[in-house]
Amino acid sequence: MSYFDSTKFDYKDINIDDCEELIKRDKEAYKFSLSKWFEDELNAITDRKWEIDNIGFIEETGGFIKLIKEAELSYSFGAYYSAIALIGVACEDLCKHFANLSNEEHLSDESQFIRINKLKELNAIDQATADDFHLIRKHRNDILHFNDGFKEKTTSDLKSLALKSINTSKSVYKSLFEKHNQQSNPQEISNKIMEDFSRQIVYDPYYGNTLNQEEFAMKLRNIVAKETGIDIAIADANQKIEQAGIFRIDEIDLRLDPKEITLFNYDIGESFYVDLSECDIEKMGNLELKEGQNIVAKIFSITNHQGMTAAWKISSFECIA
Repeated sequence: MSYFDSTKFDYKDINIDDCEELIKRDKEAYKFSLSKWFEDELNAITDRKWEIDNIGFIEETGGFIKLIKEAELSYSFGAYYSAIALIGVACEDLCKHFANLSNEEHLSDESQFIRINKLKELNAIDQATADDFHLIRKHRNDILHFNDGFKEKTTSDLKSLALKSINTSKSVYKSLFEKHNQQSNPQEISNKIMEDFSRQIVYDPYYGNTLNQEEFAMKLRNIVAKETGIDIAIADANQKIEQAGIFRIDEIDLRLDPKEITLFNYDIGESFYVDLSECDIEKMGNLELKEGQNIVAKIFSITNHQGMTAAWKISSFECIA
């Protein structure tokens, strides 16, 4: 197999005044090729995503989470070598993280092989977990050394190996940390997830995190259904859902895009994250509204294609005298 790499045309040796325009034209052509590839591969990408196991909500995280998420994306896009390598590094960091939480910080400087065996000797992990860690470690070493036996694996073999590595690592992560979850109330879990997502969008818009609000809504619906048995798809698509009453202003965040206010509805005991328009912000300033105050308000949301409330907006609001 030869390496064929000539995506960009080299204009530097050509005396052309509109060089930048030509580069822009070439980029547009590449965007078209990329979008065509994505369109052709979309079903396969989605099918591979559906092969990856869900493990629900786990509070304890570390740097390894980004690697697990990126490995999942790599697998979804058919980049199996990358997925295997990333999940191997993720599991090494996961193992270090667990060792530190188990007050075995001295194991951080050991090799993964020794670290796993020591944790097993200390009964910090069971034999099944140790075996899973070793399996992923072996796959990672195969990638790093890239010996002839590994090079000869078929695409189907690599796909199977990558999927097993990802699902095994997520199973290990869940078994080690799910019992440490501090949140057990479904409403608290939902609030925690929404807070984390909002923080992620503003401060850590990392490729590999939740893709966008659409995917976030899908994940939230599934988590709530799992924890409560209730499907929060409450209506058909494009239906207007309203809430009215007395709300407490829990947070005003003008750093987000769109700007947002968190309102707690006393009647139903739930919080709503409401997008603010410039007119809303101006009126809030005129009323000198602050966090902790109560207001009378009416808010609404148009259900999305999943039948779930999406962005909430304010119809009206006034101070309580």
